[in-house]
Amino acid sequence: MPPKRWLFLVLIAGAIVRAVVLPLPGTPDVPDWKATAFVVSADFTGVYGTGGSPPNERRLTWEGISTTTEYPPIDQIELAIVGRLYRLVDPEFHDSPLLTVLIKLPGLIAELIFVVAMLTWGRRVLGDAAVWAAAAFWISPAVWLTGAVDGYLDAQMAVPAVLALLAAIDRRPRLAGVLFAIAVLTKPQALFVLPMIALVLARRDSRSQVVPAILTASAVGIVACLPYVIAGTWPSFLRALQRLGEHDLVSGTATNVWWLLTWAGGSFIRLSELGWVDALSRPATLVRISTVVAQGFPNPRVIGVILTVAALAWGTWRAGRSVAGTTAALVGAWCVIAYFMVAGQVHENHSYLALPFLAIAAGAMPKLRRVYWLISAAYALNLYLFYGFGMTMPPVIDRSWTFVDMSVLLAVVYLVLWIWLTREVQLATRASGRASLPA
Repeated sequence: MPPKRWLFLVLIAGAIVRAVVLPLPGTPDVPDWKATAFVVSADFTGVYGTGGSPPNERRLTWEGISTTTEYPPIDQIELAIVGRLYRLVDPEFHDSPLLTVLIKLPGLIAELIFVVAMLTWGRRVLGDAAVWAAAAFWISPAVWLTGAVDGYLDAQMAVPAVLALLAAIDRRPRLAGVLFAIAVLTKPQALFVLPMIALVLARRDSRSQVVPAILTASAVGIVACLPYVIAGTWPSFLRALQRLGEHDLVSGTATNVWWLLTWAGGSFIRLSELGWVDALSRPATLVRISTVVAQGFPNPRVIGVILTVAALAWGTWRAGRSVAGTTAALVGAWCVIAYFMVAGQVHENHSYLALPFLAIAAGAMPKLRRVYWLISAAYALNLYLFYGFGMTMPPVIDRSWTFVDMSVLLAVVYLVLWIWLTREVQLATRASGRASLPA
């Protein structure tokens, strides 16, 4: 089949799937984001609280929902726009499928921006690798399950983050700074790809590239946060960001090392009570950090921070200042998977950021395409095992079908894939380092 026709079919298929599933209600998080859109569209600077000392922590109430928000200002701007648009249709802000679609719309727009950017700007900078990346990202079930089905907000963060890397490769530091600031002010997980963006900017004349990026990123941050400072609600804003590090789950249904360890530890503790068969077939459950600490074990959050910092340091060291653009995308994806695997309080969707970075790397290095699809499949299965196709379509797969909880086996698979990706990082950075040596 001619390449253009193949690409056209992929784009049409991805669009049809998204159009069909957009009205689905999504995960239980979607009502919380509807409540946020309801409040922030009417009281933007008060969405976190009224400030004060100690800071007021506002409860966002709507249609029987009562929640708080910890998301940074760019996410609040997006939800405020969604809320304002919906108020034009329904001033009283009742729940409806239209509201569900609007909540998911920013993510869909971000996905479209990625595809268009790869097929135009990316193709000029990266060549045909960008075309493969656009198609692989758009058609991946992991991507449309995250956004169009479940309604997560990750695309709004991941797309500007990966485009920040593209801007750095294209020697456009100011644009890279703006895009990275947008990403991290949408979801802080974008910080895990910062080392690769910084290394690409610094690989030649670090002052002429890094300084403008820092200045423009800082400017975006100031503009985004200034309304809360002017309104006097910034103490509540800072308190909301602080709550991001206070979630009390060792693993929030992320099938990672901690999910595996907490299941194994719980099964071992109950072995004499349950016996081997029941201990091995015991379902994995959410475990609180406070419970682990109360039993005399080290704090998983602290251990996770140490392991994550060590992993990022290793990835940065492997990449070095000679790292090429597509290799930087590979190492950036690895850093995100490393965070997902070893950090505490990680959720099932937190490895999404790796997907567009890995798609770009796989577009340039065909041997990575198999691991891209396998990681995408593991990610999609992680989401599906716990949330299915949203609140009205729970998973038809029972985790007990595999005797040992399927989510535990998936954590083992994720670990193997991470090790595989680690080997690919070693090979790619070694080759990149040799290519940069003077003749």
